[in-house]
Amino acid sequence: MVFLACSGDVSLRAPQAIEHLLCLGPTPSEDEVLHIISLGELLDQWRKSPSLATLFLSSLARHRLPHVAQHVLTLMRAGSVRANVFHHSAAITACEKGGQWHSALSLLSSMPAKWVFPNTISYNAAISACEKAGQWQLALGLLGGMPDTRVLPNEISCNAAISACGKRGQWQLALSLLRSMPEMSVVQNRISFNAAISACEKAGQWQLALGLLSSMRDNNVFPDEISYNAAISACEKRGQWQLALSLLSSMPDKRVIPDQISYNAAISSCEKVGQWQFALGLLSSMPDNNVFPDAISYSAAISACEKGGQWQLALSLLSSMPNKGVLPNEVSCNAAISACEKAGQWQLALSLLSSMPDISLVPNAFSYNAAISACEKGRQGRLALILLSSMPGKRVIPDEISYNAAISACEQGGQWQLALSLLSNMPDKRLFPDEISCSAAISACEKAGQWQLALSLLICMPERSVIAKEISYNAAMSACEKYGRWQLALSLLSSMPDVSLTPDEVSYSAAISACQTGGQWQLALTLLHSMPDMSLIPNELSYSAALIACGKGGQWQLVLCLLSSMPEMRLVPDVISYNAAISVCETAGQWQLAPSLLGDCPDPLVRQL
Repeated sequence: MVFLACSGDVSLRAPQAIEHLLCLGPTPSEDEVLHIISLGELLDQWRKSPSLATLFLSSLARHRLPHVAQHVLTLMRAGSVRANVFHHSAAITACEKGGQWHSALSLLSSMPAKWVFPNTISYNAAISACEKAGQWQLALGLLGGMPDTRVLPNEISCNAAISACGKRGQWQLALSLLRSMPEMSVVQNRISFNAAISACEKAGQWQLALGLLSSMRDNNVFPDEISYNAAISACEKRGQWQLALSLLSSMPDKRVIPDQISYNAAISSCEKVGQWQFALGLLSSMPDNNVFPDAISYSAAISACEKGGQWQLALSLLSSMPNKGVLPNEVSCNAAISACEKAGQWQLALSLLSSMPDISLVPNAFSYNAAISACEKGRQGRLALILLSSMPGKRVIPDEISYNAAISACEQGGQWQLALSLLSNMPDKRLFPDEISCSAAISACEKAGQWQLALSLLICMPERSVIAKEISYNAAMSACEKYGRWQLALSLLSSMPDVSLTPDEVSYSAAISACQTGGQWQLALTLLHSMPDMSLIPNELSYSAALIACGKGGQWQLVLCLLSSMPEMRLVPDVISYNAAISVCETAGQWQLAPSLLGDCPDPLVRQL
């Protein structure tokens, strides 16, 4: 047995007994614990001085040994050592520190049957055990039941209950408890306010968090860095980056020193809205304030650069981390890969992905997804598929995002067969296609002229439990447009409201182009003129399609009318529009108008013809 190897036959003192109990691991048997207790003749000592047993149980609590503490209580009763409220409270505290909330509640509820009546310490330990486990209902139940047992709550009881509510998003209850503390003759302290501010922070209630912070001094409670950090984080979660920076800058004036957490929350607030300049400014100012950036600081700054399209700065920050004594982590590398992806720098994205193992980092699904998406943007469909197929071998499970990016890569490369194959394989991988997957596959078919398959995919989306969005209908209409299936395009357009979709400018442009391809200039013109009724502003594409449609119909007056009306819609006619106008004038014998139109064309190469 393990304890024999640890203990030998020498009589043990209490500290030695604790060390030998630690050798037994977290869940020893009662017999093993009894052996150690017996070697030290501890029961005899505890009979003479029960406070020694309290010290022993408290030591077990500090070492997070709840099972041992419960065994000790049992052995005390069996050895005629009266276990009092202090012993039970220490054992409940051991359960609380060891994450055993069930055991903590069981010990608390068993006390009256043993003629041991809980006190404030007993309840506080049990409430804290519930708080750590997120059992806010039980924490509130214990707090509310204390007066029934003639035990008065104190600030520790209330603070633990407030924290329990905050951890589970019950910010209203947390605030209610804070406000009710004076009614319970309990003084609100800094921990009370910090727990309530943290509750608001987790729920994104930044206004309430700021209100609590400002009210602390009115209640003779002085905020600390924890108070400010929670308030800054609340602002960060809701994009209130200016307020986050204002709070950070005001801390020294309030004699509160910002720490790593303060700066990291402020940098993250800038990152969320792409304010990369401010993020970099904060990062560079940290050492001047005796605060040194960590991996979280750099990761947030790199991500800010990624959102701001500053891929070079993102890579520069990543490469500078080791020189600053900060090791890059998965988040830092993923943010840098994503920055390269957004900028279309697929080679750099792949290089970063392949270099992660060299710095003892294991790429995860996010790493691969960003790299696949980079290949998609760079029209490197083959590389995207290679990355997707290599993921299981690297013990990385592809997810919906992985497949969506790979399908989009196939769509960009015109590989419609591969796009459909990936889409059909997703359920076998226990992945469920979404509107992005289906829309990309529809678009792949559209680009390859497979309009029948595009329509089939759109129709089958409900069978896949996927709700079609505007992008899916637009891709299907574009597929119909390319092959002059104007009737189908109009049918799709008219059916969109039936499935709670609102056609947008892209929808109408696709339908107008379909009419143009099918020689239906009247319908094209009707659609163009109906767009304002749908609160849509026609764009250059809509006008160009209508111009070409009228031109094919020989309606040169309408073409010129449309062309002249474009500036009124704040649209600049492009080369396609002018070409259509010049062509129809030529066909209609209105050659005199062509030079004037040619002179107005914005393209200098066309004007030189």
